[in-house]
Amino acid sequence: MINSLVRKSFRILLGRGIVSFFTLLFTIYFAYELPKSIFALIALYDVVISLSKVISDVGLHYFVLREAPPLYYSDKKNQAIGKIILPSIIIRLVASIFVCLLYWLLIFSYGGYLYTEFPDLNINYIAFITVFHLLIENIQSILIPVFAVQQRFGTNSFLESSTILIENFLALSLYIMFGMNQYFLGLLIGQFIILVIRLFYIKEIFRVKRDFLASWKDMLTIIRDYLPFYIRKFFRIGFIQGEQMIIAALLPLAQLANYNLAKKCSSFLKDYQSAFIDPLTIKLAKTGNLGFRQQYIKTYLWFTLPLPLVLAVASPWIMPIVGGSKYADSWLILCILYLSYIFLALSSLQLTILTIFGKKTDALMRDATGGTIGLAVTLLLVYTFKEYGIAWGQMVSYMILAFLGYKLSRKYLHQDVDAK
Repeated sequence: MINSLVRKSFRILLGRGIVSFFTLLFTIYFAYELPKSIFALIALYDVVISLSKVISDVGLHYFVLREAPPLYYSDKKNQAIGKIILPSIIIRLVASIFVCLLYWLLIFSYGGYLYTEFPDLNINYIAFITVFHLLIENIQSILIPVFAVQQRFGTNSFLESSTILIENFLALSLYIMFGMNQYFLGLLIGQFIILVIRLFYIKEIFRVKRDFLASWKDMLTIIRDYLPFYIRKFFRIGFIQGEQMIIAALLPLAQLANYNLAKKCSSFLKDYQSAFIDPLTIKLAKTGNLGFRQQYIKTYLWFTLPLPLVLAVASPWIMPIVGGSKYADSWLILCILYLSYIFLALSSLQLTILTIFGKKTDALMRDATGGTIGLAVTLLLVYTFKEYGIAWGQMVSYMILAFLGYKLSRKYLHQDVDAK
């Protein structure tokens, strides 16, 4: 059974490793090719995408992962789809549309600044393209838990990897042929192609009988019950993305570009760790055997903790390679970010434990406290250490979450799942 966890995780990593390599090549090209101001603009849009996914989550990602598997693999498959999976999709889709409209209004509110700062870009055209790209990004995120429930980990990994590759290839191609304005069109086309394929794979969930569908009242109940998970995720991730939006207003674009390159070179560790944490969540939710749970956890730690430390040691040599001489002096940012992923791995594990035991209040307490303190510390560090403060702030935030999570989750480590 332990081999099953590793096998599923490595199926996810198989595609992601190749994709991470090519994504790094694209990043290196644009780091060398673009002015730091444009490179920072791309970074800002990446933050918008991440923040929009947090806002439109509504706490239902973990709702599907926690509630659907036991029903889906019993004689209540239609109930799992109609009462859990489809309501989650509908609620999150409505939230995503709202977020995209808010983004549209925000772009035009700051249109004057954008026209002045980027006179060579067609801001109206880019705003139009990115609104639809943002919506499709969110829809793809909404469908990921469905693939997890169906244990299509390899398929989902392939689709996620293909999205990144196609997006980058089309964005690069259109940039070379037509300039920066068409870069975002390449992102949109890439997302749309994979969305069509993703919908084809899960088409069966849209065929459930009407008798099994949840009512609007049921959906409101779901939102109410999982609101603590939503608030928790916002404090855990939304604060991090939100603080980066604030930081963008505090830092010159050149300094933001330094941090962005380091972030892109380290962010693959989050994908690497999630390749283990998603199968781990499903395994822990399905098994009631205490011994197996302990072995699953040890396996997760063995595969997620050493790598960030090794990369941190190598960061003085990595940064000049990926960014050239204009980014070489920023290697310490990369080193700090690598080290922070040690604490993210621990934090993610503790969140999984709290999730499978349904400890919504504990999870909310951890993330509300950690998120608030982390935001305050990050803003203070940015004021003192500029772009280096963002990296230090991320590490401090993850350390706080890991410490609080350990305090709250350790009492559940030796309980049977039936005790939840």
